[in-house]
Amino acid sequence: MAFSVSRVSRQQVLRVIVHVAAWVAVGAVPRLLSENPPPLRLRDVMLPLTVAGYFYLNYYVLVPRLFARRRFGWYFLAAAGLLALVYLPMLLRMAGLLGHHAPMHHPPFPPPGGMHYSRPPQGLWLIGVLAWIISTGLRITEEWFDTERARQDLANKQLTAELAFLKSQVSPHFLFNTLNNIYSLAHLKSDDTPEAILKLSQLMRYMLYESEAARVPLLREVEYLRNYMDLQRLRLDAEQVHIQFEVDGQLDGALIEPMLLIPFVENAFKHGVSGRHFSRIAVDILVREGRLLFRVQNSRFAATGTHDPNSGIGLPNVRQRLNLLYPDGRYQLQVEETADEFIIDLTLTLAYAPVSARG
Repeated sequence: MAFSVSRVSRQQVLRVIVHVAAWVAVGAVPRLLSENPPPLRLRDVMLPLTVAGYFYLNYYVLVPRLFARRRFGWYFLAAAGLLALVYLPMLLRMAGLLGHHAPMHHPPFPPPGGMHYSRPPQGLWLIGVLAWIISTGLRITEEWFDTERARQDLANKQLTAELAFLKSQVSPHFLFNTLNNIYSLAHLKSDDTPEAILKLSQLMRYMLYESEAARVPLLREVEYLRNYMDLQRLRLDAEQVHIQFEVDGQLDGALIEPMLLIPFVENAFKHGVSGRHFSRIAVDILVREGRLLFRVQNSRFAATGTHDPNSGIGLPNVRQRLNLLYPDGRYQLQVEETADEFIIDLTLTLAYAPVSARG
């Protein structure tokens, strides 16, 4: 029972109250229009109840089954016919065919304490027509909002599914490359192998337990990049490859989509390191006025003639994610290539947590 009551929202209760108050007002209008209304009788309540029945019959049956299916001729015929039936008892009474009233012999002025009309009251006809118009308009408007809400929900679900798929592409690609790096260290019997495995475990913990969220603290994402670059340092010769990682600005409280930056860094190490030439990789992160400025620079070498079919996963992936997460030009991604350098500049607006992201 408590479960059923909890499902009744305030909006639903308010809606019922508004409807009841509206129909009470409708029933009171004829009496308010009369200068000397008679005592309230049962038949005085029947017309408002009948109009209310017509309102909801049109709202729940005629509009969805006829109007919404574009059967306009049948709809207007049914709606007008039902409205005539609503006023049929009143018309019969006024014609002297129902009850004991003969309107042709009524005096020109109503007797004291009485209320009658020599013709159907215009106010009553107006109430019926308004009930028709309002119920039709409300139903059509509600159908439109429901359709838009369903369309938006479907779009959100498709976006979520596509983002989840794109994110799933990042993790196996990165894991594949990292395991290759550790294998190289183990093959060389390097003393850095245990530390590399520890770094990998920290990376995997982030990927498995934190990256499922829609957004993560920027501090954690930066720590993830730092661990990745430290792992790369273990396998590379510091005299042959210069690696630079700098962070500036207030990161505390800032949020970012997880695994969004790593493809840029991963590609820098994949394509910017040569075994025969001095190589340089620089990653700079700057946070200013709620915006992230992210730059990756790496050495560029002439093509060797070999091509890795998986080498294109990272950048197309991150471009697609950026288009989904930051539509309508809410991010800037610039790619610059020179004879010996490849530069990527990414600027995007950060979200912020309501409290500090630390701890």
